[in-house]
Amino acid sequence: MVNQKTISARINVYTLWRIEQECMVSVTSRNRILNDGARLYLDLQDAKQAYSAHADPETRAKILNGFLKTWFPSAATW
Repeated sequence: MVNQKTISARINVYTLWRIEQECMVSVTSRNRILNDGARLYLDLQDAKQAYSAHADPETRAKILNGFLKTWFPSAATW
């Protein structure tokens, strides 16, 4: 089963430099950082759409808290 596909992308030089810096300090691969970044972006877009679709403040708070639990757990209100 193939879980990955090779792609080619143009990336800003500064962004690539920051990725390389993160690789050095966290011993995380570029591939992992790029995959996590793509997931974060897509999850953020989903959260923004869900937030916009609901007017109820309690529902909106749950949407935001769900996003935070995944990406910034220390900021979530458990």
